[in-house]
Amino acid sequence: MRHRLPAVAMGFALLMGACSDAEPASPAQSSAVSAAPSTTAATIEPTTSATTTTTPELPQPNEVVVGIDQRPDSLNPLAPGGDNQIVLEINQAIGIGLTETHGETLELVPDLAMEIPSVANGGVVVARNGTTTVTFQLRDEAVWEDGTPISGDDIAFTYESIVALVDRPFLSGPYEAITAIGTSAKTVTLTFAEPTLAFETMFPFVIPRHQVEGTDPVADWLQTPWLSAGPFLFEPWEGDELALTRNSAFWKSDPDTGAPLPHLDRLVFRYIPETAALIDAFTSGETDIVGVPPWSGMIDRLSELEGIEVEVRNSAIWEHFTFQFGERNPNPESLNQHVDFRRAIFHLIDREAILDLGFWGTRTGLDSILGVHGAATDQPWAQYPHDPVEARRLLGELCSRLGRDCAIDPPRVVFSTTSNADERPAIGRLLVEMLAVGGIEAELDLQDSSLYFGPTISNGAWDLGMWAWFAQPSPAGILRSLAIWDPAAPITGDPSGGPRGLPGTNYSRWGTPSVCCSAPADSSSDGTSVETNLDQGASTVLDEHTVRYAEILDQMRTTADHEVFADLAREAEQILADQVVFIPLLTRSSVGAVWTNRVEGYIHSPWLFTWNVEEWSRFGV
Repeated sequence: MRHRLPAVAMGFALLMGACSDAEPASPAQSSAVSAAPSTTAATIEPTTSATTTTTPELPQPNEVVVGIDQRPDSLNPLAPGGDNQIVLEINQAIGIGLTETHGETLELVPDLAMEIPSVANGGVVVARNGTTTVTFQLRDEAVWEDGTPISGDDIAFTYESIVALVDRPFLSGPYEAITAIGTSAKTVTLTFAEPTLAFETMFPFVIPRHQVEGTDPVADWLQTPWLSAGPFLFEPWEGDELALTRNSAFWKSDPDTGAPLPHLDRLVFRYIPETAALIDAFTSGETDIVGVPPWSGMIDRLSELEGIEVEVRNSAIWEHFTFQFGERNPNPESLNQHVDFRRAIFHLIDREAILDLGFWGTRTGLDSILGVHGAATDQPWAQYPHDPVEARRLLGELCSRLGRDCAIDPPRVVFSTTSNADERPAIGRLLVEMLAVGGIEAELDLQDSSLYFGPTISNGAWDLGMWAWFAQPSPAGILRSLAIWDPAAPITGDPSGGPRGLPGTNYSRWGTPSVCCSAPADSSSDGTSVETNLDQGASTVLDEHTVRYAEILDQMRTTADHEVFADLAREAEQILADQVVFIPLLTRSSVGAVWTNRVEGYIHSPWLFTWNVEEWSRFGV
């Protein structure tokens, strides 16, 4: 069999893969994600591997069966949970958007739109006063499953439905920047008060006005999706299977042969919640495609089976250590406010040793977050190699400036992370050993994920923490990631979302002003009530770097020029690296497996594995 590892690292910007206990990740907002469950590869022993060296019989009709370990409550992208990974995967087969992400290159490409509007092609016009109009030309051939043409009015209705939401501000917020919308049969023109590139990804799905208008687009469409404009049609769940059937009205054709798409008659999603059973169903030939846990042992075992191809790519989930700069830091001796202290910690971290632990199937360290998005980068974190001598020099100079005898009174770090899986606690124990080499005492604070991803992170109640973020492709995704550390957007309990009127994500409180107010109490895993108290004073770090960083983000939000945006993004990333606001560690691997003697056209992507589902075909059918 073949075991494909691309030469180029794949990165992009939002979604959790199989076998994960992650916080929900949202297509509208970068999200913190948790570790994979503590099940280890050694516990997975396919019981039928001895029978998998022969080609399984081809099922009839012409179909492909995909094994999944999540069952969505609803496929409605507007409903709670509508941004979950599996919802996006299934909706890729039945929905349509103005643009989409190419699964291999991670480039934004037109979907329903003829082309992506830009200043160069005349689709974006910026007036002297900054007013910006963006015109999308829709494909003439694009129709709903009932034959009704998809029109600019459907885009307008989608916009109206989104901004009417009262409990999804992170989804409706970007659309509120639209000041006017004009439509015709096959065009839609969006008007913004200032230049932006956010329009490129603002309509990943479209709602048919002629079917949904007059209903509640959330409550009335929880169990049955609206009309399909994608390659497949929805059929109700039957037991643990969701079968999609070929949409004969689908308007795309094979770019090579001109044959109508999709090639398959049916696409079946089979829900198998247990990892062992999920993998066993694949190796026994019951399913044709499966997402594989990123465990080296699992990858190696599947790679040995004839007829199976395992594809391994870097995912968009990236792990990091992050510092706390707020007054709720539980370590009264914290020195996080000193950049030399943060640089010393980075020099003490041996990322190769962390990679050698073999977690998440990755062997690649991370020197850039822009690179995870597939964007141009200067790899600014490469300036911090593992160098204990340099770390001790920096600490010695800092202790001297502070008038502190660090040999007698060593610096102290409290490292907090989740306890629900094996990976992060093991990395934490290794970190304690690494910091000790530089004369830093470290204490482990392991917490249940419900506490850690609730009050701990929201309150800023950690000293040095570890979790992951999910990166999204496109300028909008890059901006979301960089805005995690926006000094003007701290996490607050204010319904207005902080100084920018945006949902704050600066959990680290780097450069933030004082914030208020308390939020409703959260429930911990044992059912007790845990207060989320967001009141606190200004950051311990307020300087020219935090001021410039906030300015850069404002400039990125108000440009329609890709080159200007890219230059600003690199400047922002350089500031984050120079100031060691956080320490990037690694990207997790994304692994897909397919029976290549049964399925053709499947190309695994860490973005959406169904990204080209209309091009899948079955051998011998």
